[in-house]
Amino acid sequence: MPSTLLSFPYYRSNPYLTMLTVAPRAAGWDVVEGVQGLGGLERRAAQLGRGDVLHVHWTSPVTNGCESVEEAWANEARFEDVLTGVRERGGDVLWTVHNSIAHEADYVDVELAVAKALASNATRILQLNPATVEETSDYYALPADKVVDLPHSSYLGVYPDGGDDAASRERIGVPQGVPTVGFIGQIRAYKGLDVLCRAVEIAAETVPDLTFVVAGKVVPVSDVETVEAMLSTPNVVKRIGFVETADFSDWLRASDVVALPYRRILNSGSLLAAGTFGRTALIPEDTAVARQFADQEWVVTYAPEPDEPVALAAAILEALEGQEERHHAAHEFSRTYTPYDMSRDYLRLLDGLADDPAGGLAGGLAGVAR
Repeated sequence: MPSTLLSFPYYRSNPYLTMLTVAPRAAGWDVVEGVQGLGGLERRAAQLGRGDVLHVHWTSPVTNGCESVEEAWANEARFEDVLTGVRERGGDVLWTVHNSIAHEADYVDVELAVAKALASNATRILQLNPATVEETSDYYALPADKVVDLPHSSYLGVYPDGGDDAASRERIGVPQGVPTVGFIGQIRAYKGLDVLCRAVEIAAETVPDLTFVVAGKVVPVSDVETVEAMLSTPNVVKRIGFVETADFSDWLRASDVVALPYRRILNSGSLLAAGTFGRTALIPEDTAVARQFADQEWVVTYAPEPDEPVALAAAILEALEGQEERHHAAHEFSRTYTPYDMSRDYLRLLDGLADDPAGGLAGGLAGVAR
């Protein structure tokens, strides 16, 4: 009977989870999809036993929808019971630290308790960013003997792609030949769209035909009106709503550079998506992501203090120059660690849980380092 891999939460629309589980599926693991809420996790995790794995990715579903701190604490206790139950039945728990703490957390103390419960109960803790232990140390301690490196790969081969920038522009209504700045993906407060709007306005004083390309679902939905108001200028081409996998490449190919003025960020799949399509990525220099990719020619950083919109505008203008060299560097980078590589490394980690339950894999996987 195959071992079961239960990823939580599992969003079928998230390509990272699909990429990660390709090799385990091919090797015979029973990968459980679709479990997104705490109740569903409790029901499905109760079936896990020896040889099975619960892999926790994002912790926000534990407290999402809670109307009081008391309810949030009750959910935390339920979640901790899930973790201890899996371990007591002989299963393993993995935790990938995607964020230091859940974005826009309503109950910070509860979120920290969730993280500490994971650190205590996890068999392995996966870090995408090598600075994860240091970056999270102000919030909670990650036991060094449990930490394993499994970087986020590029998205090479994942998105349908015609490879034609001009055709992509035509399909989504971006004028040919105009310089463009893109903001692609979920639109949330921590991602700094307000700062980017002002930066594009400033940069357009130097490059009058600069076009702002924006596509993504607004979270929470109550912010849609505010976002629409921010994007009401004539130089904006937008789609406010979920970007289907089939359309994702068009929006990236229509963007000469991709701006990621994210606040409080530990990892960024959007940056790797930009690089996969040969786009220059702009990020604040005082972030863990910037430090991780500091040596990459296709990544341009800027100082967010004392005036972030002005600094970001200057970075946009810089990035619009020398695009050919950065385009080549980004493509080269995307081939150094592919989804295939990441998935095979993940399978090795899963297989190693049974081979070495005492923890011999802690510290890293051969072949993972870039």
